[in-house]
Amino acid sequence: MIKVLVVDDEKIEREGLKYLLSREDGISEICEASNGKQALQILRTQKIDLLLTDIKMPHMDGLELAKRAREKEERLQVVIFSGYNDFSFAQEAIRYGVKDYVLKPVDPENFHNVIKKVKSEIIKMKEKESQDLQGQNFLQQYFLQNYLYTGQKEILARAEKMIDLEKWNGWHCIILIESGETFFDSAEETLAEEIQKELRRVFFYLNLNARQSLLLFQDVYCDYQLVANHLYQFLKRKYQVSFHLAVSRKFEGCESLPDIMNQLERQMEEKFYHPEKHVFSCDEEDWKLAGKEVQDAHLMQMISEDITRKDTESLWKHFLCLKEKYKENTQYSAMYIRFVFSNLIQELYQENQYAGEKRLEKEIDRLYACQDILQILDVTEENLREYEEYVKNSMRESRNEVASVKNYIYQHYDEDLNLEMLAEKVYLSSGYLSFIFKKETGMNLNRFIRVFRMEKAKELLCGTDMKVALVSEKVGFTNTSYFCRSFREFYGKSPESYRKGSGDDEEPSSED
Repeated sequence: MIKVLVVDDEKIEREGLKYLLSREDGISEICEASNGKQALQILRTQKIDLLLTDIKMPHMDGLELAKRAREKEERLQVVIFSGYNDFSFAQEAIRYGVKDYVLKPVDPENFHNVIKKVKSEIIKMKEKESQDLQGQNFLQQYFLQNYLYTGQKEILARAEKMIDLEKWNGWHCIILIESGETFFDSAEETLAEEIQKELRRVFFYLNLNARQSLLLFQDVYCDYQLVANHLYQFLKRKYQVSFHLAVSRKFEGCESLPDIMNQLERQMEEKFYHPEKHVFSCDEEDWKLAGKEVQDAHLMQMISEDITRKDTESLWKHFLCLKEKYKENTQYSAMYIRFVFSNLIQELYQENQYAGEKRLEKEIDRLYACQDILQILDVTEENLREYEEYVKNSMRESRNEVASVKNYIYQHYDEDLNLEMLAEKVYLSSGYLSFIFKKETGMNLNRFIRVFRMEKAKELLCGTDMKVALVSEKVGFTNTSYFCRSFREFYGKSPESYRKGSGDDEEPSSED
């Protein structure tokens, strides 16, 4: 749709032009100004496509207005009106990029022909801008997905040649949205716009797979926990689907993006241990305080969760918070400190049953016999190291379950696959399978399924003459349009171009 600004110092002339414009198709809005100064103010604050201006006006004539308006916005189309059939005016107008020159009094048929011609140029220009924008948006998505999951600096170097990475450096927080079923394949085309309207906040939308998408935000001074809560309520209200959201910590610079992505995936795993929660945020600020402001009950809850999913890395981090809190703090009684660390040891034994009850009693007796905090820490750390060794052995055994899940994916990639169903196949909890699968393969389950499906799609495109729609179906996509977008974002080429032999070795093209 085209937005027009009519400028003339005579109201009756403006009314006449507005009437003629109202008869034209594709005109979305008509603004008016009585002089050049007023017109420039409107041009500064609104996106105008077509400027219709008289030549003879007080303060600033139409030629000066055209010149200054075009300096501000090169894409602006300008048509001049005048009662003077003077060729010199037309020559001058052409110098300022004026598209046409209409004599007064305006002949309706001539006016219609001029507007029709200018409208055609504006529409072509808008279409090209839209294609350019879509091309740039695609390149952003292609390079960003690759960088988020690999962290390879060479991807940044390649991206810098084709897109403006300042946009990436402007992001300061990310929200990961995960649906309980395949949702984004059908909702993606309108979802970003709907969320934009609801939040009234600018973000970059990146779809990861049919169950996950990212929103990347620029505003530094914002409570994104509040934004995420608002977003969750909106999604819950509008769609009959279960959603979980993870909010990243604040960050600076695109070099942080892979770490942020990894952190978001870890946060999302909290949904398995807190079924009543749907929005998870980063506790990093607590860790910066080295445990001094973290409640013991909160730390013990997290330690219990670490043990449940055999996450020794997080377990050591949370233990160190306790250690720093009590190591040189004399305000706590020795008995209370023994009580705190004995609780940690009991969690190790009771949750996993990796040692007998007599051994637990022995370790608790050892801890209560300690004379000072250093001895208490030594006993606790010794138990943690033994537990860590136990987990390593357990993880080696879990490789069989991971291998079984991978084999099932290899054979059933054309079906609707989800974590809960795959966990049942190997008799594991969803949370534990999610944890060990990423530990073993280096990627979460949703990402693994998408990568394998893309590889199979490539094989079918290059090795058969199967139609794209059938390829889409064969690799588990129910929506062909979504499959084509996903393939292009993954390989940098559309399925048709890839089949023609554009190949993996070429850089992606915004025009593909």
